Amino acid sequence: MLTKPFVILSGLTGSGKTRLALTFARWLSKDSNQVKIVSVGADWNNREYLLGYPNALERGKYIRPENGVLDFLIEAARNPAKPYFLILDEMNLSYVERYFADFLSAMESHEAIALHPDTEEWNTHQSDNIPAQIKLPANLFITGTINVDETT
Repeated sequence: MLTKPFVILSGLTGSGKTRLALTFARWLSKDSNQVKIVSVGADWNNREYLLGYPNALERGKYIRPENGVLDFLIEAARNPAKPYFLILDEMNLSYVERYFADFLSAMESHEAIALHPDTEEWNTHQSDNIPAQIKLPANLFITGTINVDETT
């Protein structure tokens, strides 16, 4: 994981992929807030499920994803000495390239992911303390699980 902080575990349904990822992450973490498991939904078709989005109706308002992934990334960036583990369970339920493209690009390019416009108007009205962009922290490790059987 230090070489490539994104690992995919594949195998048959019920073979223990998620349990392995959770056990490994908990073993290396001091407390539970360093581990986040998120079940990928079959309806995930864009990045909003992981990163949220700027509210088009209210200036300066950012809608965070309910699963807490964005807050988890921000927390990991604030604590570079601790490892943080994001586990995406059942990644193949949706098209990965639709909801995870920004992450894949940021991993390869080491560039930040834009979250909202970094304009004077936005920053004046912003009430959520969401940065305009976020880099994937070096202490973030992402594990995905996918099922490989006749049902997928």
